[in-house]
Amino acid sequence: MPIINRKKAPAVKLVEFLKSIEPRYIQLSNGLLVYLIDEGIQEVLRIELVFKAGNFYQKQKQVAKATNTLLASGTSKHSAEVISEHFDFYGAYLETSNNKDNAHLGLYTLNKHLDNTLPLLAELIMDPVFPEHELDLFRSTRKQHLEVNQQKVKYLARVHFHEQVFGSNHPYGMRLQAQHLDDLKRESLIEHHRNHYRAEECFVVVSGKIPAGFDQLLDKYLGNFKSNGNQTPNGIVIPVSPSDDKSQFVQKKDALQAAIRIGKPTINRLHPDYPALFIVNTILGGYFGSRLMINIREDKGYTYGIGSALVSLKHSGLFVITSEVGSDVLKAATDEIFKEVRTLCDEKVSPKELSLVKNYLMGSLMRSMDGPFAIAERLRSALEFGQTMDYYKDYAATIQNITPERIQALANEYLQPDTFYQTVAGNKGN
Repeated sequence: MPIINRKKAPAVKLVEFLKSIEPRYIQLSNGLLVYLIDEGIQEVLRIELVFKAGNFYQKQKQVAKATNTLLASGTSKHSAEVISEHFDFYGAYLETSNNKDNAHLGLYTLNKHLDNTLPLLAELIMDPVFPEHELDLFRSTRKQHLEVNQQKVKYLARVHFHEQVFGSNHPYGMRLQAQHLDDLKRESLIEHHRNHYRAEECFVVVSGKIPAGFDQLLDKYLGNFKSNGNQTPNGIVIPVSPSDDKSQFVQKKDALQAAIRIGKPTINRLHPDYPALFIVNTILGGYFGSRLMINIREDKGYTYGIGSALVSLKHSGLFVITSEVGSDVLKAATDEIFKEVRTLCDEKVSPKELSLVKNYLMGSLMRSMDGPFAIAERLRSALEFGQTMDYYKDYAATIQNITPERIQALANEYLQPDTFYQTVAGNKGN
């Protein structure tokens, strides 16, 4: 038996691993594209439908979320209670989520009960009725959440920052107000569903141990999904309109901490620089050993946590640094944040630090594809931007080949501190 040298790291084989997880795809009778990841040993499937029906496409604030949340609140044949009990009885679980661009409806189901769970899933997609009493409950619950959130400085900083960098009328920047919930009408949900839950602009990702005959079974229940509304207006892209004020303070009396948001609109993952810029962001604040974390948490003790993120949206992108600090160290913490960004622009990263970040990112990429459901999430993220799993192969190659010179050049191109916007929510005092 060969002896393994535990002091020597194993060879990196990520790209080879990625080659083995290419999905199969089929097209149903109605043209609906279905991507299948046949992995795993348990007799269970996750079936997720993705609709181009997120906040970007809504005519009124909260319509997209209400529509997606209330898909399972009743059909012309079944009430919300019956739907819930049906999925519970067969050990299935339904989840809905939506973001700024898309709406998701996912079903976790045992393979042996597909004949019982798939028909109801199809019914929810094609025949929701959005009962008035369920909409009343949605309004009430959301207003309570809004009231609670408005007491939190991190919530106030986030929503005001988004408004600052995207504009108050942009779908990515518009802040939720109680009046938006009061104005929600059942007819608006029906219209949003009719226009945006369309087979032509939907795709399905199925992951797990796919049983024999599944393709035909899925076509039986989803192959007759027809669209009733108008085509989604793809050509209308609302321009980002950042505020003229680069810095703003949101007063919150009695707040002991101040929440900080610093950043700017930037590129999304459709841009060729995005994978490399993601690495730059990781060095700055994208993991626990990042420069912001080491300086402002470990050395200075100004905060419990600080980080930066690169957020990819379909029609824009966002770079943002986030933290919460004591009000008495707000200025000192902010100064250190800008100092770290300037250092990234002025000095090349050391080979030792770059090697550490490369290993971290490669490990993160591997972990993010551990299991069929995790692979499905990666695939869905790519498909939402019209990409394939090749995106992750290119990303892995970027990690392996990026240089200190390239990192410094990208920092200077995208992260110049004088281009940043800043929002702070806290107690400014008298």
